[in-house]
Amino acid sequence: MPDFRAMIEPLAAFWNDRNRREQQGLAVAGAVVAFCLVYGLLIDPALTGLSKLEKTLPALRQQAAEVQMLARQAGEQANVPAPPPVTQASLEAALARNGLKAESLSLSGDWVKAEFRGVSFAATVNWLDEMQKTARLTVVEANVEAEDRPDTVNATFSLRRQSHE
Repeated sequence: MPDFRAMIEPLAAFWNDRNRREQQGLAVAGAVVAFCLVYGLLIDPALTGLSKLEKTLPALRQQAAEVQMLARQAGEQANVPAPPPVTQASLEAALARNGLKAESLSLSGDWVKAEFRGVSFAATVNWLDEMQKTARLTVVEANVEAEDRPDTVNATFSLRRQSHE
């Protein structure tokens, strides 16, 4: 264990050999050096780190919000029940609910093809919306031609069932 008295005695002798003005100068210089050390080792790194955090915090908050939104969406999708299977009867019932009669309606696996002549465009859009929401059918190909009468079209649609992933 070091002997502190042996280290302090030369310093005390040095201090006592100085006059009052030199002691004050050395005390001020020591205080400045001590302040510089404290500032350089403790205060400046803390202020620099705080500044960096203030700059990155908004981006981190944005990322956290995006992650929460994605987690919420994933949770919602995980709880979505599988839609009922698409059948000829379910397609015809949906058409009837929207006041439509298909000239041709075919179902093959995940694909549906429907042809309409002289039907309401608004009713057709409503039927497509219902198919997307209830049966998860998406329009893959569409051919719509307007007729002379307002809101009346001839249309052919190819729809495909979306996979649940």
